Amino acid sequence: MDTQFYQWLIVKIILFGLVIQIVVVQLYEWLKKYWKNRGRSKNIQKYAECLKEFNNNFHNYIVLGQNENLKPAFFDVERTNITFVIPFPENKVDELKRRNFKPVVINGEEMSEVMKKNQFSDRLLEHLYELIVQNGVKEEEKEKFLQEIAESTADKFILDIQKGKVRFNKYLYGVDDCRAKGQQCTISLYESDYFTFKTITNVYNELKKRNNGTVNLGLHPAPFLNSIGVGGFVIVNRGEGDELIWGFRGTNCQSGGYWHFSFDETFTHDDAEKDRAADLIRCIKRALTEELGIHPEEQEKCVADIQLLDCGIIRTEGNDNRYEFEVCSFVRICLSEKYAIRDFIQNYRFAKDAELETRCLKLVKIADLDQFMKENENNMSPEAKVLALKIKTLSDLNLLESDDESYRRM
Repeated sequence: MDTQFYQWLIVKIILFGLVIQIVVVQLYEWLKKYWKNRGRSKNIQKYAECLKEFNNNFHNYIVLGQNENLKPAFFDVERTNITFVIPFPENKVDELKRRNFKPVVINGEEMSEVMKKNQFSDRLLEHLYELIVQNGVKEEEKEKFLQEIAESTADKFILDIQKGKVRFNKYLYGVDDCRAKGQQCTISLYESDYFTFKTITNVYNELKKRNNGTVNLGLHPAPFLNSIGVGGFVIVNRGEGDELIWGFRGTNCQSGGYWHFSFDETFTHDDAEKDRAADLIRCIKRALTEELGIHPEEQEKCVADIQLLDCGIIRTEGNDNRYEFEVCSFVRICLSEKYAIRDFIQNYRFAKDAELETRCLKLVKIADLDQFMKENENNMSPEAKVLALKIKTLSDLNLLESDDESYRRM
């Protein structure tokens, strides 16, 4: 009887000990997670405070929506039925078409014809004329002003094609409105094309000339936002800390002659699935394929985190005269036996748009970022400069996921 009692007691003690051990382990894990989340919440608040300083100090990148709390679904896009294009000048149509620079066709109809049937499209055109007049062009000369710039834009395309440069018209999304409220930023789209984008860019620069470098577009610059760029940095860790991959852009593209993002793609119909609106994450994945050569099957092995941080208007001076809408992001690429740095280099060499977009890539440790930016202070795009500093702030506040954390989530 005593033997049975002692056996029973030993079993109970062992079981009790195991239960206590399990409870202690679970309690420890819960407390660790609690303090980590609490610390993250405090650091996110600090990050939000830092964003205010960035917004006040960088006037070449005007933020319209920023993901302060790092929410995965902060950005949303909605399509409208608005089409806004500047038609090819009648006296240039045949020459442009002959050189394979053609009007964009949707559902069998040229976009300029679609625009004529839409009253909302007329609203955008009338607003464009209002802005042109507000910036010094006489009311009776506004249509002639726009027509002349469209003709000079067409002449430039013809000349570039004659010189053997790659030029083709393509469908683009424009920004009708950008509304940031609470935990959501909604970007409303209209349909436009590349010819319109370049024509409006030239309108903007001509207005700048006439007004000593200043153009006032008020609170609703939609007619001047005919293109959406979706760009950002790739982050990698080769074992000595996180690095940002910078691209030096060729003079044949926007942000030419500058250190810029790792990737920067134009948001188009290519980023929409069947019967669904275009998606910003799909655009980033397409950019990784076309500009860096990381194809979808490889992205499954190495892309661990995609984070959209903010959107805003780029406003530059000098030879890089831009007034454009950009969505800024970063992508963490986890290096492993499945996808090593040599694979990244090899893929970039054969990327579809690498030669057109960038001249070279440079890996810069986040820890060395201040020195790199100081050395290239006048040689980087404003949007890349601001985004790099925001990523560094996230890193300093331990808000960037590590490779290990990313792997566990993949």
